[in-house]
Amino acid sequence: MDAAVWISILVALLLLAVGVYVLLLATSVVVEPGTLALLLKRGKATSRALNPGRHFMQPWRKAMMQVYPSRELALVAGGEATGDPRVDATEAPLRVHLGDKTFAQVSYTVRCRLDITKLKFVHEQFGPEGIWSALRDTTRRSLIAEVGTSDVSIDDVFGDGFAALEKRLATALGAALADIGFELSMFNLREIDLGETGEVIQATLRAAVELEREQALAPVRQARLENDASMNELLDDVDADVMLRYRQIEALSQILERWGGDRPIPSAISAPLTAAAPSTSTASTTSAPDAVDAESEAEVGNDLQ
Repeated sequence: MDAAVWISILVALLLLAVGVYVLLLATSVVVEPGTLALLLKRGKATSRALNPGRHFMQPWRKAMMQVYPSRELALVAGGEATGDPRVDATEAPLRVHLGDKTFAQVSYTVRCRLDITKLKFVHEQFGPEGIWSALRDTTRRSLIAEVGTSDVSIDDVFGDGFAALEKRLATALGAALADIGFELSMFNLREIDLGETGEVIQATLRAAVELEREQALAPVRQARLENDASMNELLDDVDADVMLRYRQIEALSQILERWGGDRPIPSAISAPLTAAAPSTSTASTTSAPDAVDAESEAEVGNDLQ
């Protein structure tokens, strides 16, 4: 064989390879990462759903693709829109009534993904624009129905009952989402706000703790009174205004110890500390301001507590 024949064979093989490559490109589709594709034939959904990657089809078959997300979808109720790309949708807390008729606002996070085996059902029922509405409505309906059962009460909001309730809601929600073509990845029951009922519970708990504190401080206060009585006997010659000033500074120092540092020092505290001590000659004229200062200190102490 001469060189011309070899060149002709190589050119023919090259043309054949190019033709096969073009044919493969014409009969294949590429599904981008993070998406799923449902094949449509004459506008109707088929049972073939494609994962990310290149897929080959029959050359004579003309089909279209409808793209859906394959990544995990995140729905946050009771959160603020922060621009976090990991959060797809946010909404207000869910308002519910527990089984014992207690009102509550539930904040939660739902993470799920589309079930590729049910993608045809999702397309026919909701379409690409309706998957978020379906996810939101199904989640709300499932949670409201579950927390409204007669065996769910305010006791389930605290302690071990909270973890059991979260697991129970996740099980019910997983079953509800599976019916509409979603796979539940994670359900996080972040908070249950009981509103005014919760405030009453916290006030009752605080009252019990404050009672214990008063009982614990009773010996300290008694010892302080006894110490003051003994000091008065030793300091009969000391001016009463000076002693009052000393007690004032001591009380203000105790208030500052309880001050968290998250706000400016109130003027009712800083002004008496920087003011000059009253003299004996002006004691009678400063009795009223002293009473005002004492009242201001009491108010500041209550605010800081």
